Amino acid sequence: MRDRYLYLLGGHSFQAEANRQFIKQAGGSNARIALCIMNKPGWEEYVPLFQQMWKDSGAQDMQVIVPDNHGKLDMEHVEQVLSQATGIFIGGGNTEKYHHYYATGPFKELLIDRYEKGVPIAGNSAGALILPEICLISPLDNEQGVMLFKQGVGLFSNILISVHYTEWSDQSNLLEGMRTKKVKRGIGIDEQACAVFINGQLAYALGESVHEVIFEDVDLDQYTIVKGLSHK
Repeated sequence: MRDRYLYLLGGHSFQAEANRQFIKQAGGSNARIALCIMNKPGWEEYVPLFQQMWKDSGAQDMQVIVPDNHGKLDMEHVEQVLSQATGIFIGGGNTEKYHHYYATGPFKELLIDRYEKGVPIAGNSAGALILPEICLISPLDNEQGVMLFKQGVGLFSNILISVHYTEWSDQSNLLEGMRTKKVKRGIGIDEQACAVFINGQLAYALGESVHEVIFEDVDLDQYTIVKGLSHK
């Protein structure tokens, strides 16, 4: 059975080393990448940037999954693309929308299936937040300005994720989410950093800082923070 890799990017999609390793795990020059993004003004302009970055790492084949102008996913197209993909990258933007399209229903089941078969998955910002069992959405990341919890894809559990961690000063929100859900472990990922999970376990960090927050006792509010996890 192949090792299962997750690349959780904290806010900047175009991190060179994280994408290089993602492409390598996806098959290098034989990689077939599915890019999952939102239909928002100017989205087409980002596609060539991804294509060039991944081409520099050896990958030639990329297919885009995006809702149409009516807000619908063509599930026949989705199934065809994902079934052939050797790597899946989920972009960033409105986390609630990314959750709606890519962490629910048939898409979620397809994503889980590909992951269980050893297809590496990368997510940036919103794309990273939707991958755990619990999707924590910071008050800084939604129009209501409140903390939201949603059922994520479930590729790993018992860890909450925060992105734009230092840039948004989001530690207090991550801690509050952990208290609320009685989760003892949190990972704060800076915008120029990537947390790499192997087989559901945090393995190492890339780029700038990834912060691990560990509650010794959630009820007593005793916790420790490890900044700058081991890099590879």
